[in-house]
Amino acid sequence: MFMKYVKANYWLLILILLFSAGCANFEKVFAPQQLSENYALMPGVECDAPEAVDGDLNTVSNNTRIVISLPEKKSIRRIVIYNTNIANFILYEYKGKEGDWKIINSFKGNKQPKIVVNTQVVTDKIRIFISDTHGSRFVGPGIVRDENKIIHKVDAQLDALPEIQEIELYGFVDTVEKPEKSKKPIF
Repeated sequence: MFMKYVKANYWLLILILLFSAGCANFEKVFAPQQLSENYALMPGVECDAPEAVDGDLNTVSNNTRIVISLPEKKSIRRIVIYNTNIANFILYEYKGKEGDWKIINSFKGNKQPKIVVNTQVVTDKIRIFISDTHGSRFVGPGIVRDENKIIHKVDAQLDALPEIQEIELYGFVDTVEKPEKSKKPIF
């Protein structure tokens, strides 16, 4: 019995030593990734709601659909949306053909003013579609009198416009050290 215990611990010790010797750069392998610059602020970016990608949290877009077009394909790892009232929305990535969009993620019941979406897509366009906001309310079914006391049948949702302050797109910085090319011949 004692020998089984020693043998099991022996193999565990060997495994730990091999692992630690093989991972001399363990800190580098598992170091947190550094985010790139905000791709949405790069020169050449086009957006149908320019106030959503101007770098200023004091400007607001009320669009329910926003498309951000980058000048080239990028590996997008994080999308950050600053807002005041977005409840439900869908994020899409462009797949390269006209009308070909793929859902990255959909969100319902959001209450956060800063939405952080970690993702892993390579694209040159991102689209956000906002389907509901806080402040929207359902009216009806029923009847309503307007200011002229005229009766109207109502069965509708009164929408509050979305308020998007900023959309940011990030990748990871390439931190892999590249070996220098030697100008001396090997032989």
